[in-house]
Amino acid sequence: MTIQDIYQILDDYAPFSQQESYDNSGLLVGDPEQEVRTILLTLDITIPVIEEAVQKHADLILSHHPVIWNPLRSVSPAHPVWHLIRHGISAICSHTCFDIARCDEKEPHSLNDALGSRLRKTIPMQEQNDPFVQLSGNRVLGKAADLLHPTDADDLALQLRDALGCNSLRYHRGSRADAIRRIAWCTGSGGDLIDDAIRIGADALITGDCKHSVWAEAQNRRFTLFDCGHFETEVIIIDEFRSILAQSAPDITVLDSEAGKKPFFLTI
Repeated sequence: MTIQDIYQILDDYAPFSQQESYDNSGLLVGDPEQEVRTILLTLDITIPVIEEAVQKHADLILSHHPVIWNPLRSVSPAHPVWHLIRHGISAICSHTCFDIARCDEKEPHSLNDALGSRLRKTIPMQEQNDPFVQLSGNRVLGKAADLLHPTDADDLALQLRDALGCNSLRYHRGSRADAIRRIAWCTGSGGDLIDDAIRIGADALITGDCKHSVWAEAQNRRFTLFDCGHFETEVIIIDEFRSILAQSAPDITVLDSEAGKKPFFLTI
């Protein structure tokens, strides 16, 4: 199979044309005609991940976050793209197109649907993922569901910690914290969606990467907010990538990156 074949498999699953206007998903580095034998999966393409790809003879790195975000004015050894080109390793990045669920699908399969499935392993909630934020072009970002049993912020925080494998998480107790019946979630950095969560009747928003101003907004709105980490809410895409490739490219060797871990530590 070629890089183009892998690109087409991913495009059929989560069309790159569905990405947000600010995004840069797609084949960002490499030759579409290059043959692929081994693919390395990661959330971010960093220099340590590329060094691992070299050691494991990977032809392609598949990531969620784009390795090129802003226009490059130069390419030096300080940037991952320099190392990708040097070693002849291609890069495909599937970002917001994977975050967004297509409403015309009978079984939506966005990253937010995957997060819902992960939460259900620990948190009793309805099976259906309700649309959360409606975007242009019949696209949906984020999902919501009713809990089967009302809970409070403290108990839900413990359940989220177990569901996502968080060492710790930050949260704000809203005025309705002792009666959380409906939750909304958005992978990555979705703290700016508090208004949308309130609009659909959610008692809490689960996301990651919240800025100080977002916490102030939650306090002003007396709304319960959970920051479970950008990494923790999105690293589940590795399982999604692996499942897609296992079905459509079974002869390709697919490896999970060992270097693509959370790039910081927490004190105990």
